[in-house]
Amino acid sequence: MIFNRYLPRMTCMMTLATLLAGCKLPGVHLLGDDEPAMTLAGGESQNVFFFTSDSSFETDIGLVGGSEYRLSITIFSNWADSYIAENENQEALNERGFSNKLMPVALLGATRRSRSHQWFELMFSQSRCPRESLRGVSDLSYDEDSRSYRFTANCSGELTLYVNDTFGFYGNNMGAANIALTRLN
Repeated sequence: MIFNRYLPRMTCMMTLATLLAGCKLPGVHLLGDDEPAMTLAGGESQNVFFFTSDSSFETDIGLVGGSEYRLSITIFSNWADSYIAENENQEALNERGFSNKLMPVALLGATRRSRSHQWFELMFSQSRCPRESLRGVSDLSYDEDSRSYRFTANCSGELTLYVNDTFGFYGNNMGAANIALTRLN
C-alpha cells in the first residue's frame, strides 16, 4: 500500500537522477541530433578504444545502410566479467564471450541483454534501427586470414558497441580492446 503511494515519486526521481548523472540515456539523444561525427568513405578506417565496462559505447562513427564493413578486434587487457575470466574451454575471454553454463545460476541467462547471444559477446547496434541492427560477433562472417569480421550494415546510423551483460552490472567488467572498423565499398 505504502509502496504504491511512493512509486510515481520514486520513478520520477530515478529518471531525473539518470538524466542528470549522464546527461543522456543510451540511444536517446535529448540535446541535439543523433548524427555521428563521421561517416567512413569507401576504403577508410577508424579505430576506437573500447572498454567492456561501457554499457553503451557510442563510437561517433556512422554506418551507411547496405555498405560492407570489416571489424578487427585487438584485445589490450584481459577481459573478465566479475570473476569469470575464461570461457567454457578454459581459454581467456575474448569477443565471443562465454556460455551460460558458467553462471552460478542458469536463470541469470534470462537477464542478459540478448538471450540469443553468449554472455560477454561483443554486440553492436545502430542508433536509427536498434532492433534490426542488433548483432553479436557470432552473427558475422569471420575471415581467418585477416582475423577480422565482415558484415553489411542494415541501415544508416551511429555504431554503438557493448558486451552482452545485464543492465546495471557493467561495473564489474574488466578489459579493453581496440576496434578497427573499415568500410569496404
